[in-house]
Amino acid sequence: MIKYISIIFIGFISFNTLAQEVSLNKAIGIGMENNFSIRTAKNIEKEAVINSDYAFSGFLPVIDLTGARNFDVENVNQEFRTGDTNQLDGARSNSMNFRGDLTWTLFDGTKMFLDYKTLQIEQNRTRFETQAVLENTLGSIIQSYFQLVFEQYQYKVLQSAVKLSEERLEIAQANYEVGKFSKTELLAAQVDLNTDKSNLLNQEEIMQQARVSLNLLLGQDPNQEFHATDSMSVNNELQLNTLLDDLAERNKELLALMQQEDILKIQHKSVNTELLPQIDFNMGYGYTNFNSQAGFLLQNQAVGLSYGLSLSWRIFDQLDRRRRNQTTQIAIENNVIAMEELENQLKGDLSSAYVRYKNKLDLIKLENENLDVAKENAEIAIERYKVGRSNSIELREFQLNSIEAESRLLNAIYLAKQAEISLLAISGNLLTQKTVN
Repeated sequence: MIKYISIIFIGFISFNTLAQEVSLNKAIGIGMENNFSIRTAKNIEKEAVINSDYAFSGFLPVIDLTGARNFDVENVNQEFRTGDTNQLDGARSNSMNFRGDLTWTLFDGTKMFLDYKTLQIEQNRTRFETQAVLENTLGSIIQSYFQLVFEQYQYKVLQSAVKLSEERLEIAQANYEVGKFSKTELLAAQVDLNTDKSNLLNQEEIMQQARVSLNLLLGQDPNQEFHATDSMSVNNELQLNTLLDDLAERNKELLALMQQEDILKIQHKSVNTELLPQIDFNMGYGYTNFNSQAGFLLQNQAVGLSYGLSLSWRIFDQLDRRRRNQTTQIAIENNVIAMEELENQLKGDLSSAYVRYKNKLDLIKLENENLDVAKENAEIAIERYKVGRSNSIELREFQLNSIEAESRLLNAIYLAKQAEISLLAISGNLLTQKTVN
């Protein structure tokens, strides 16, 4: 059973109660539909699907239709072997020609089969590339979403600080009026309240910037107002060995490079198919009509069918074939190198993210303990302050300690969540676990 470390988001930001509520899954749905990079990648994949049909690999015949209608006006001066002559000015003639030709390659050294296989692999490669775009964009959306959640949590923490400072100011005001506190205590409470309000305003700006960034990833109006409603939950059972095993099998960038290697190998084989002849079946049907006022024939009309086989064989092109064989072999080797480099880099990224992930999980436990102590100290300090057994400096110190402890816990959970998302994205598991939050 998967375990989670989480904090629950209680209540919404009070400054805009009319904003739309958006869950992580809803944000993902909007992004998958509207994100510009995803839309472009999907169109490229559609193009690859269209191009992968066997009809574009040379299996089907080619049919051409041609037609012409010509008119001529000529001055004719003819002299025949019999001694007769014929002279005619402005002799008119016209011709009509229509023809249909079919060419069907019956054998080309299996090149058409290799071309079809290449198109199929190209479709798979494009599909993996599209999934890589989807996964990368999905990771960015999830990270941006939880950044907004984090900033909303921070806003709530600062709201609590303002509320506490307001309570402190009321206590200081009441005690000042009865002579228990000096005016210095009252002014210090007012200054600290203004400081907390200033921090709250700054956090509101940071929160809005996070919302704009998420809107841009979702492909919608940057000024769209909404609240992220999900809590930050961290899966604490990810294992490095499992993630490394998944990396080789599920990372979409690696899978796309594997498909590219298969394409290059087929291209290498395709060069050798040129050693064999090409046999085409040809068939044509035509209509011709010629009329002339001068010459032996006043009219010539023909309708008929023609058919046959043609063979073409390039008997010597060894130098060019050798060159292409060598270049495709080099391309295969470079692709293998690129795969090894990418896999090595991804393993390094995975290991670094896992160290960060485990560190932040340990930090969450520690900061939880610190937060309990800091809150208890702050509660004791405010009670002491109420009865005049504590001064403003001591109260403010405990107040700031409580705020900092809660902020550190939020930050640890946020960074652990970011590391979790990176681990799932690098290992190729993010698309299958996109609803885990």
